[in-house]
Amino acid sequence: MTREEKCKLAIERGFTYNPETGFIYNRHGKILKHKNIGYIRFGLTVNKKTYNIAGHQFAWYWVYKECVEQIDHINGIRDDNRIFNLRSVTNQQNQWNRKTAKGYCFFKRDNKWLSRIKLNNKSIHLGTYNTEQEARNAYLQAKEKYHAI
Repeated sequence: MTREEKCKLAIERGFTYNPETGFIYNRHGKILKHKNIGYIRFGLTVNKKTYNIAGHQFAWYWVYKECVEQIDHINGIRDDNRIFNLRSVTNQQNQWNRKTAKGYCFFKRDNKWLSRIKLNNKSIHLGTYNTEQEARNAYLQAKEKYHAI
């Protein structure tokens, strides 16, 4: 069953969404609160098979009547499904939200810190540095430049 078919079925079965609050309601009007790794999720059973739906995907479909590959929670809070907090992104753009800087490592051969960033599956060398903090700062500056949405 496609994501769009799941969303349509959920609507047919009485599930609703409030774009202002971000809450999803079951057919009895009860707010769905079940979380899986921080994301709101719910299931639909069809012929003894359960199909899971991500709350943010359902919210997006409810408002825009389309399914997209990736949805980003702008504020980083996984269960905040208010429509103004959601945006359609590519998988690469979604990875840019990571709070931890990951674009630097210690380079044993030169006894220095190496910094690099990926853009469109290509690695961009940012330089080698004497301290971890310098390498981290180089990565974070490049992240602002290359990964700004």
